[in-house]
Formats: sequence, structure tokens, C-alpha cells
Amino acid sequence: MTDLDKFASDADRVLSRALKPGATARAAATELSRLLASSVHGLEPLAEGFALIWERRFADSLTPGNARAAIDWLVAAFAFLSDAFAPEMNFPDDDWEDIRELLSAEAEDLDMDTLTSMMTVIVERGKA
Repeated sequence: MTDLDKFASDADRVLSRALKPGATARAAATELSRLLASSVHGLEPLAEGFALIWERRFADSLTPGNARAAIDWLVAAFAFLSDAFAPEMNFPDDDWEDIRELLSAEAEDLDMDTLTSMMTVIVERGKA
């Protein structure tokens, strides 16, 4: 099992537990955001920024009906932060804008190879 597979499995488990009757979408979102931030070692501030972007998109409307899209977004964020972003992965255009701003804000604290790798993905996708 790869790190990406483990993260996806953990996110699925958290979401299925958090969306039980009586649970709130906000509680599920908080737990999933924590999972992302704690799963990317050395990039915690950047992961927290991704978690905030995710929360704005999904937190208040998280339901079993859109759970797959929410998990897929988190898995893509984990992959992006882990240098495992596959060609079939993507984010909505407005999220790419937020990601560029986040990278700009954190750029001086990032390792040059990490920053270059992330910026390469953005440029290759035409999101620069």
C-alpha cells in the first residue's frame, strides 16, 4: 500500500465515521482537515492552507452524496504535497488560484526542490 493509498483509505474511514446520523458536516470537515495536515510531514503550514481551501469548498455541504468528490479533492491535495500528483488529478480553476497564492505566501519557507516541483505541476497544467 502506497502512502497515497493509505491516506485515501484513512480519509474514507474518517468520512464514513463522521457522516453517521447525528454528526455534523463541520465536525467531519475538521477531522479530515486535521488528517491532511498531520499526514504531510515537513509541509504542515502548506497542508493547513490546503485544508482551508478544502474546507471552504466542502465543509458546510459535506454529505454522503458529495463525499467522493470531497475525498478525491483531499487525495489530490495529499498527492500534490507529496510529489505524487498524477496526470488524471486536478482541482477546479478557482482552487488553482488559491493554491498559487498559498505557494507564493509559503515560498520562502519551502525547500527549493519542493517549490520547483509544485510550480512545475501548476505550469504544466496551464494554471500559472
